[in-house]
Amino acid sequence: MKFIIARTSDGTFLSEEPPAPGAVRSADNSAWQIEIASLEDLARLIDILEEPLIFSRRQGVEGPTAIEIYDDMREENFR
Repeated sequence: MKFIIARTSDGTFLSEEPPAPGAVRSADNSAWQIEIASLEDLARLIDILEEPLIFSRRQGVEGPTAIEIYDDMREENFR
C-alpha cells in the first residue's frame, strides 16, 4: 500500500531530502510516497525512524493515507 509521508519539522511535503528511507517522489512531484506492504514493514519503519507516526486522510476519505513523522512540536508553530 502506498502512503504519502512527511516530517512535522519540514512543514510541507516539498522537502528536498526524503523524509524516510525508501521514500520516493510521487508521479506529479507534489509529495513523498512510501510503499508499506505489511505490518512487519511498518514495524521496521517505526524501528528505523525512532519517532511517533501519525496516520491521517489529509485529502478526505477518498484520498491517500498520509503518514506524518512527528519529529517536532507543530503546536509551537501556531503561537
